[in-house]
Amino acid sequence: MVNSEMDRDPVPVETVRTTGSSVLFFAIAALCGLGVASIVVGDFTLRGLAVAGIPAAIFTLVYALYRFPRVELRQREIALINPLQSVVIPWNRVDGFETHFGLGVRTHEATYSSWPLAGRGKRMEKDEHGIRRLMDNPNPAVDAVLDRYSRLGEDELANPHGERTITTAWNVGLIAAVLGAIAWAAIGFATLPS
Repeated sequence: MVNSEMDRDPVPVETVRTTGSSVLFFAIAALCGLGVASIVVGDFTLRGLAVAGIPAAIFTLVYALYRFPRVELRQREIALINPLQSVVIPWNRVDGFETHFGLGVRTHEATYSSWPLAGRGKRMEKDEHGIRRLMDNPNPAVDAVLDRYSRLGEDELANPHGERTITTAWNVGLIAAVLGAIAWAAIGFATLPS
């Protein structure tokens, strides 16, 4: 009996984000949760529920800008999940990476940027002689992507019939949630006493 491709254990998806974005999201989420709870407990009326839309909108915006964006390293592809659009690029279509300003995945067609992974940057550091110099500041999240790419096997790069292509999709659900939260916050601001 021949094992098909589906019978094999898939490589788990590795999700890459910066640590700072997660810390910021959880801190602001806790503050917004306390804000919504105190507004609802203090003024459980239609006006109070409308005003609760202000911290809810802040939470939604921070989620959309700092927690939702990520890079997923899958078995046969890399997915750049940005706030507005997601791009899925098969590994065999990747020509290289640009890391000057942030992670950019270079393909034959175009270069696709990743929102959540900042570039390497610079920092001041003393060298072995005690002289302060501008040095590269490596980003562990970007390095994780580059390390994964360097470890790719033949089965991950294979695309015998050219079936796997680059796909882009709008994040309609997230965009609708952000617009809804902004509308709720606008109603909340309108109900505040002047």
